[in-house]
Amino acid sequence: MKPYDKLLAMRKSDGFHLQKLIVLPDPLLQEASGHPITAGLHVTDIGYFHKAEHHYRNRPAGCPSHIIMYCAEGTGWYSVGGSERHEVNAGNLVVLPANMAHVYGAHASEPWSIYWVHLRGTLSNNYIEPLLNEGVTAMAPAKTQKWLELFHECYGTLETGYSMQTMMYASQIAGYMLGMLAYGSGTDHESMSSKRAAEKSVQYMLQHLEGAVSLKELAAQARLSVPHYSQLFKQATGYSPIDYYLRLKIQHSCRYLDFTDWTVKQISSELGFKDPYYFSRLFSKMMGRSPTEYRNKSKG
Repeated sequence: MKPYDKLLAMRKSDGFHLQKLIVLPDPLLQEASGHPITAGLHVTDIGYFHKAEHHYRNRPAGCPSHIIMYCAEGTGWYSVGGSERHEVNAGNLVVLPANMAHVYGAHASEPWSIYWVHLRGTLSNNYIEPLLNEGVTAMAPAKTQKWLELFHECYGTLETGYSMQTMMYASQIAGYMLGMLAYGSGTDHESMSSKRAAEKSVQYMLQHLEGAVSLKELAAQARLSVPHYSQLFKQATGYSPIDYYLRLKIQHSCRYLDFTDWTVKQISSELGFKDPYYFSRLFSKMMGRSPTEYRNKSKG
């Protein structure tokens, strides 16, 4: 036996203490790929390796599924597409795109404990794409706790049996897990700055919905220049600060329409709009119907 084959055999035969592992059967995956609920996104493999001393994978042709790995403790490393080797520490998340060569493994001195899930589906690229430029990502403790709760829920569901019922539920959980990662997932200084600036501004906007705030005021509240603040806010939300502020006003106006008998003019005035006709036009543009049509629409 060649040295490399001997090494692989050793890695495989040792196994990992406290490991969890579920590999979904091919017939079920084929059924899931054709089902309207699971075709877009579904789990193919999921597991947890505890202090995986000899964990090592080398896939020259990549994996047909996207791989998400979260390092709970210890250290490891990975490389994608022949790129430089990246170090992974406790609290780090790694995303490996499907069908791309990669290699990864645990450090022998302090082997990692990792949670991992393989995902496939017609919409999987859309879910994964926002995460691919992040490299090694660190999750905030609060987000990590929720994400791991979802992981265990997903694993526990699939553990109850191979069926389309469990696949459908696990698929919805997987979508939630990816959504959590995609929202504010960056850890570089720029991404974190934009997230913090946006969060503070949104709270400030919510406290001043009945009045009016200017872009200059919002930038000053965030202690940034107007150009820099505008750039960071749009990076975090996808909207300019004032556009977002107006959207919050319109969202709040819906509550008045739903739960009071105030006139449109009264509501617009309460939310700081001097011209009720402008308010109505803005409402119609954002909501797709006039304030009156919205109020008369059956809800719940």
